[in-house]
Amino acid sequence: MGRAISALSANAISAKAHAMYAEMLTETDYEALANCRTVTEAAGYLKSHTAYGQAFSSFGGTKFHRARVEAAINRRMQERIASLCTCERALGLTLHRIFLLRADIDCILLCADYLDSDSVGEYAVHLPPFFRDNAEVDVTVLERARCPEDLFRGLRGTRYAPLTEKIENSVFGFSVPLLENTLYEYLYTQAKETVEKNFSGRECADLLDFFRMRADMKTVESIYRQKRYFTDDLVPQEGGYFSSCVTSFTPKEMEAMRRAPSAEAVLDTVAATRYGKYLLRDDSIIERKTQLIMLRMNEKNMRYSTCPQLVMLSFIGIAENEARNVTHIIEGIRYGLPPEEILTHLIQIDKT
Repeated sequence: MGRAISALSANAISAKAHAMYAEMLTETDYEALANCRTVTEAAGYLKSHTAYGQAFSSFGGTKFHRARVEAAINRRMQERIASLCTCERALGLTLHRIFLLRADIDCILLCADYLDSDSVGEYAVHLPPFFRDNAEVDVTVLERARCPEDLFRGLRGTRYAPLTEKIENSVFGFSVPLLENTLYEYLYTQAKETVEKNFSGRECADLLDFFRMRADMKTVESIYRQKRYFTDDLVPQEGGYFSSCVTSFTPKEMEAMRRAPSAEAVLDTVAATRYGKYLLRDDSIIERKTQLIMLRMNEKNMRYSTCPQLVMLSFIGIAENEARNVTHIIEGIRYGLPPEEILTHLIQIDKT
């Protein structure tokens, strides 16, 4: 009986994710946005014709600046994630913990990026209460950090302190890429442990596949950029590329990517893996390729998966992609790009 009640609770998460999915922007919406002549016009379309309307409800006046519009887009995405996580936690489920962990990590990395700047002071303002109230890190302390030592001090007493201590004591010194690689490896390891502890059978396998996909795409991006932008003499010796024990790549495939003589050779290896059928072989940037792989796999999960938590995770991936697409459109409008060029930069798949 308890198992049945748990299954019914989880199905509520799937229903909520599918309801949000039905509100996603359509190809027609993207075309209408790309044809807007100003950022204000695009914001007006989002406010009046899409589910982003609520994100703009507090905007006064009739003129919308790019930074505020992009903040509203990001806030809408974060609120979607927070809504699903709040529901999942209320039902006694567990995957929301991974998103709380990721929110902490995103905060740490953002503050690390702006150690020598005063431009990061409003991060906490835009966080939904679910993330702000459940953060393990003290966001205001991290935002005041102006050097790596400040950042490390701000993380004392948290689960992240032992991770950053390794970086602090590293002979290679502090770098944001090394910090990012370290924190995201911890994230995927924690995701794996959470899934294995709380799920079994097909659900466990499917959820692990999701996190392997996310980690693997980060690995591909990292190794590809290393091969494309560094010579052998200039490749960073530590933290140079991301790799994770949470992976679908075999040791042989990982070794082939690491030893690949060029960036294109990295893609040749990927093409021979389980991700090959989703890989776009054109001259686009690597992030476009990996994001399209994830979008295709997430869309497939939304259509066919019977695992409610996988539906939730896949929807979140799709929502994040939509937020990036809308941000690309706003940037394209700002720089006066023609609509047809703006649309070529979006990550979309044919749903017909």
